[in-house]
Amino acid sequence: MSRITVVFDRAWLDQRRSEGVRVVRSLEKWLASESDVALKSSSGTSLTLEMKPAVREGFVQHLAARMKEFGEESPWMHATFSGDIAGLNLPTRKDEEPQPEAATRPAQAEKAADAAGGKNAANDSARAAVPDPQATVDEICGKIPIKHSRELAGYVRELAAVIPTLQRMGVEQTLWHQHLLLAVEAGYGRSEFLSSLAKLYKAFGLVKEIVPGKTVREYILLPKGKEQAADGYRVTWDTVLEAAQEVRRTNEKDGIVKAILYVDVSAWQSQLADADVKSRLRRLNALCGSFLVVFRVPFLEGHVLQNAADDLNDILNVRTISVPPTTLDDMTDYAREALEASAFHLEEGTDGAFEQWLLREKVDDSFFGYKTVDKMVQRLIYEKALANCRKGTEDRTIGREDLRPFVLGDAGGDNPGRSEIDRLVGMKDVTRRLDEVIAQIKFQQAMAAKGQKIERPAIHMLFTGNPGTGKTTVARILAKMMKDAGILRKGHLVEVKGRDLCGEYVGETAPKTSAICRDAYGSLLFIDEAYSLFRNAFDSARDYGREALDTLVAEMENHRDDFCVVMAGYKDEMDAMLEGNAGLRSRIPYEVEFPNYTREDLEEIFFRMLEGNFDCEEGFRDAAHEFFSAVPDATLQSKTFSNARFVRNLYERTWGKAAYRHSLGGEGTVRILKSDLAGATADKEFDALLKKKEERRIIGFGV
Repeated sequence: MSRITVVFDRAWLDQRRSEGVRVVRSLEKWLASESDVALKSSSGTSLTLEMKPAVREGFVQHLAARMKEFGEESPWMHATFSGDIAGLNLPTRKDEEPQPEAATRPAQAEKAADAAGGKNAANDSARAAVPDPQATVDEICGKIPIKHSRELAGYVRELAAVIPTLQRMGVEQTLWHQHLLLAVEAGYGRSEFLSSLAKLYKAFGLVKEIVPGKTVREYILLPKGKEQAADGYRVTWDTVLEAAQEVRRTNEKDGIVKAILYVDVSAWQSQLADADVKSRLRRLNALCGSFLVVFRVPFLEGHVLQNAADDLNDILNVRTISVPPTTLDDMTDYAREALEASAFHLEEGTDGAFEQWLLREKVDDSFFGYKTVDKMVQRLIYEKALANCRKGTEDRTIGREDLRPFVLGDAGGDNPGRSEIDRLVGMKDVTRRLDEVIAQIKFQQAMAAKGQKIERPAIHMLFTGNPGTGKTTVARILAKMMKDAGILRKGHLVEVKGRDLCGEYVGETAPKTSAICRDAYGSLLFIDEAYSLFRNAFDSARDYGREALDTLVAEMENHRDDFCVVMAGYKDEMDAMLEGNAGLRSRIPYEVEFPNYTREDLEEIFFRMLEGNFDCEEGFRDAAHEFFSAVPDATLQSKTFSNARFVRNLYERTWGKAAYRHSLGGEGTVRILKSDLAGATADKEFDALLKKKEERRIIGFGV
C-alpha cells in the first residue's frame, strides 16, 4: 500500500473558511465514500491517505478536480505532498513531514448491497419481511452524529458487509460473540449508535423485533463499595449478570428481542484485571450467544484504553472503537443541519459567534455534545419565533443579532479590542504591557516571514493577581486584540478552571486536556486558578494535575504559533508552580501583573455601573465617596479581597434596597437614595470590611 500526506497552505484554508468553505472537512466527507482510498488521519491542515499504488495517479487527478471546486486556479498552488509520490510530479515539502493527530479509520468494507446479492434459500423467507439492509445502512450513516464519525460509520458499514457472509455460511451465531469496547464521551453518539445497531440487526433478520427499553438494555457500574447507591440504572456487577441471565432466557424463549447489553465500566476500567472482575467476566461470557455486550469507557489515552481492551479480551472477544470528541466545525455543521430541518438557517458569517456560544457551553462538565447543541438549536428557534411575534415578521434567518444574547462580548462585532481595553478602569499599566507584548510578537513573526533565522514566537502568558482584578475580562479582550493584530486566526476565548483539565479516571486526563486545547486552536485558552494543577500533585496517585500539565506543555510547544495559553492565579502560587515545572516556565515568556484596585478605581467602577441604569439623589455621590474612603488599607491589600466583584455586589445590593423600597408604594422610576447605600453597607459582609484594621506588630510587652 502507498501512503501519501497532503499539506494545505494555512492562509489559503483560512481564506476559504472565511468564505464559508471548509476544505479539509469537505475532503474528509468525500474520502469517506471512496472505496479505493483510506483516510488514515487528518488535522486542521493535512490529510494522510493510504491506497494501492495502481490507483495513485487516478486519485491525484480526482483530487486536483476537487481543489478547483474550492477556488484553486491551477492544481497544487496551495498544497504540497510527501510520502510515496515517486513519478507523480507533485510539489513536495522540504521540511519534516507532519504528524497529524491519530484518528484511525477502519478499512472500508465491501458494500453490503453486493454481499447481500447472493441469497441463501434458507434465509429467503426470514428476509422478506425485514427492511432493505442497504437502505438501512445508508439511513444510519446519513444521520448525525454517525455521519460525522469515521469510527462509528466505518464499523456500521463493516458490519453490514460481513453479516450476509456469516448468514450464507450458516455461522451468524458468531456475531453474538464479537463484543465492543466503546470509548466515547457523553453526548457524542453513543445512544444513536446503539439504536442504529439494533436497526441493522433487524434489517438483516437477526432481531425479531425492536422493543424500546428492551432491545437495548443500559447500565452504569457503580464503583466498588458504592453498592448502596444502586437505583436500577446505576448498578453492581451482580445486577449486570442477573440482567444477562434474563436476556438469554428471554431470547431463547421468544427469539432475539433483547439484542444489546450496554455496560458502562468507567469506574472499573483500571480494575478489569482484578481476579474478582475476571470471574464476573467469565460468567458473563458463558451467558452470551444471543446478544451483544457493549462496554463503555470515556475517551481515554491510547495505552490506557489498550490495557482495558487487553483485560477484557482475556475473557471475551472485544473490538475497540474510540470516538474522539467532535470538533467545533462539526458541531456548527450539525447546528446548521438541525436548523435547516426546521426551515431555519444560520446566516453566513455567523459561525464565529456560534462557536463562541459553544465554547461558553463547554466551560464546565455539563456539556453533552450533540445533545447540548440540540438544546441550543431549540433555544434559537424559540427566540427567533418570539422576535418574529413582536415584529410581525416571518424571518427564518439566524443572524449575528440573534446570537448576541448568548455570546460574551460583541458576538464578533467590529469594535477593535484595543478600544475595549481603553474603556476599562485602572488598566493603564496592564494595557501598556499588553501593547509591548503584541508589538514584540508581531516583530518576531515579521522577521520570520522575511526568512530571517529567528525562533518561532511563543505567545503564552501569565496573568497574576488577586480575585476581581480584571484578569478574565482582559483575557477576552486580549483574544480579540491578537486576532486584530493577525496573531490569532479566530480570537475566541476558551475559559476553563485548572482542574477542568483533569479527568476522573486513569487515562482520561491527557485526552481531555488535548480536546480543550483543540477547541482553543486559533484562539486564547484562559486557565484560571492554574496553580491548582500543581498543588499537592505528588500527594495522591489519584491527582491528575501533573499529567494535565505535561499534556498542556506539549500542546503549548507543538501549537505554539496557533493558540495562546494564559494561565492565571495568585502570584505566589503561580511562581511556585513554575518553579516546579521547568518546561512550563520556558514556554511562558510573558507575565502581566494585575494590581488590586485603588479606592478611586473602585468608586469609579461603582458609578459606571450606576450610569445609564439609575438616577441618584443629590448627595449620593458624596455618601459613596465617604464609604470607599473608609475602606481600610488592610482590606485593599488583602489577598482575599474580591476587588471589582466586591463593587458589583455592593451595586446590586444597593439597587436591590431601592427596588424593595419602591415596591412598598413608590411611584415612577426607581431612584437610588443615600439611605439605600447606607442599608447595603450595613449588611454583614460590607460592614465587616470597614471594621478590618491594619495588623499591628507588638514588640516586647507593649499593648
